[in-house]
Amino acid sequence: MTVRNRYPEACFLKTRHHHWWTAATILMLLWPIAMARAADSAAGQVSSKQVIAAIDKAVDYLLKQDLPQKHWERGVLGPWQEKMPQFLGESALVTEALLDVQQSLHLQKLDIFSGKMKSAIEFLLNNHNNTTYSTSFQANAIALLPKKPQYRATMAWDYDYLLHSLHYNGAYSYGWGTPFTTKTMPLKSNFWDNSNSQYGILGMWAVADYGIGVPQLYWQLTADHWRKTQHANGSWWYDLANNGDGNTPDVQEGIFTPAGVASLLIADEFLARRHTNKPLVDPNVERALAWMNAHFDPKMKNQYEMYGYERVGLASGLQRFGGHNWYKAFAATLVHLQHPDGSWSPHFLSAGGDPVGTAYALLILVRGLNPVFINKLQYNKAYFGRWNARQRDVANMVEWVSKQTETPLNWQVANINAPLSDWLNSPILYITGNNDPKFTKVQIQKLRRYVNAGGLVLCSPNEDSMQFRGAMIRYGREVVRNGYEYKTLTIKSDLYHMQPWFHFYVPMLGLSNGARYVWLICPNDLGSIWQRNALNQTSYWHLPLNLYLYATGKGSLGNRLQTLEVPEATGAPARSISIGQLSYAGNWNPEPGAWPRLAKILAADAATKVNLSTVSLDHAAACGLGMLHMTGTDGFHVSPQEVAEIQKYINKGGLLFADGCGGHPEFANGFTQLMMKAFPHEPLQKIPDDAPMITGKVPGGVDASKVTYRRFYVSTKGIRSKPGLLGIKIGRRWGVIFSQTDITSGLLGTHTWGILGYSPKSSVALARNIVEYAALQGK
Repeated sequence: MTVRNRYPEACFLKTRHHHWWTAATILMLLWPIAMARAADSAAGQVSSKQVIAAIDKAVDYLLKQDLPQKHWERGVLGPWQEKMPQFLGESALVTEALLDVQQSLHLQKLDIFSGKMKSAIEFLLNNHNNTTYSTSFQANAIALLPKKPQYRATMAWDYDYLLHSLHYNGAYSYGWGTPFTTKTMPLKSNFWDNSNSQYGILGMWAVADYGIGVPQLYWQLTADHWRKTQHANGSWWYDLANNGDGNTPDVQEGIFTPAGVASLLIADEFLARRHTNKPLVDPNVERALAWMNAHFDPKMKNQYEMYGYERVGLASGLQRFGGHNWYKAFAATLVHLQHPDGSWSPHFLSAGGDPVGTAYALLILVRGLNPVFINKLQYNKAYFGRWNARQRDVANMVEWVSKQTETPLNWQVANINAPLSDWLNSPILYITGNNDPKFTKVQIQKLRRYVNAGGLVLCSPNEDSMQFRGAMIRYGREVVRNGYEYKTLTIKSDLYHMQPWFHFYVPMLGLSNGARYVWLICPNDLGSIWQRNALNQTSYWHLPLNLYLYATGKGSLGNRLQTLEVPEATGAPARSISIGQLSYAGNWNPEPGAWPRLAKILAADAATKVNLSTVSLDHAAACGLGMLHMTGTDGFHVSPQEVAEIQKYINKGGLLFADGCGGHPEFANGFTQLMMKAFPHEPLQKIPDDAPMITGKVPGGVDASKVTYRRFYVSTKGIRSKPGLLGIKIGRRWGVIFSQTDITSGLLGTHTWGILGYSPKSSVALARNIVEYAALQGK
């Protein structure tokens, strides 16, 4: 299910007590996804800033609604209020939502050790209610708190209620031992409903996640209930006879079908811990997902229904229902419906007041917004295809990494036919199986585009399949156009040393472009270990943790809406420049996606049109372009003719900009030698801080006088805040601009560890100014 993280005390004491890696600070069943982009466009778009602003306003609203002693209790939950009041439920729900916000956004006003949050938590600890909703919300709130005796005592009470109030057929009713029911009533009658049943199992999942053992029979009974009560079309109702809910069957289906799938996925988390290589098809889930895809309404307003869809999306990794990106659709709807005071009115029956509607909206917005650590590639039509023989492998692994890093993380499925934008909000793509996936040329090109955009592909064979492993080796070579050779990673690789106190070794085969790993193959069956939660095989859990640290540069990931994809420019360009990427006998283009991405940024943000082309070093003088860029990762040698060509190009008014991709000294030495041969009497000199490519005092420029460096750079060379550009002046203009520190990798927007470079933001700023300087010189 959704990755949860308890709050260690250190989490609230900010950076002084954070673990060192902490941030300083969900598949369509329908195939293929032909209408994905149109569906997203029709649903509307909201930005990450808009969503976070909406969350912040909602938090302020809820804190203002907190009443002394009563907190958020308004006594209006449930149709049976007079006989069975849902006391505690509203406050538990709101507290859970606020704790989720604090876990993700770290807002000081939600500090659990002071103020209103401290009082709200004490209210939960000092009160109990023999009703299913209240107990479930209470358990889900407590599960987000540290493992302290007083919290565990409350969780133990919730466990006792949820275990003993379970109907003999695996369902729940409103309460147990209340004025409306007796303690024997739920066990001996058919008085149950699927609303209470979904919240009952959700509460017990929180109990288990907190570390209290739950009998396997419990999960079997609850799963059996949902399987036996499913309709032939794949849907569920409030109950079998459509009694008590007040909604028509079609409305009930929309509400309770996601509830059924989410409940089965919860049960499978505990029932599916077995070693298997063949996909185990679950016909109940398969039928239900088909129903959900056929009936998904991206404009739904019912937060209860939206919450059910989100739970399915997060638990299964599904990004899309019916071709629509569910999170983007829900976020757009909720941002639009939010009241000026920060609240949302509940759009579901017997829901209570605006605090309840607001709490549900927060749960939807916050949990779905959490960063996506890894994508799992779907290359078969069916959800239960060869790509997904272990449905819980990645989910279990991400939950473990999330807890280690004290960072709420999500995972998702990337459909091979989906738009590349569905892949780009995660730095790692995981491919698994036991046969050759038989990727087409178009699909290989999609994989190449992902790698070129800064992505890392991790492959692992089921049952150590040599056929799958061989196919992945071949596809990796095709993706990099046979430009790099596989190497067996040694114990000295950064991937085994990301945690200073824990080093290990797992056999890995890798392709590197000289600056970073782009394709990794583990010959061992990672999915089996993760599926079974075999935590005793320590190295195979620390491997993905290290990959997380490697991909984030020991920092943090952007949220789900923060993607590497750059939007297309909407306005007409104010200026243009033609830039050539210099090719030579060496690794001249290690990051093919860097300059195309910068060109899109310049078009969108600076109204500058960049025309890119490739220019051979031995034909540089006649290219007629305003600027040439040269980069690489290794040393290189040039012929006298090539030296003469670059000299002529610069002397004729061209600008040569160079940087060492990855920041390796071998390229820097090679480029320095080239400049000494071309301009023996004009050594590279430091470009002053008031130069236009640093101050940004050129049309389309930005201030880059203060820059930030990657964490790897800082850990190696110390803290710096000034750019260190070198150059050669030809008359009154700069004809050569050189950065020994990596800029090229930063243009991708990624923070990969092991690169001696500027941060992505500073890389883009410096490159932007250099381009605009060249465009100005060409006028």
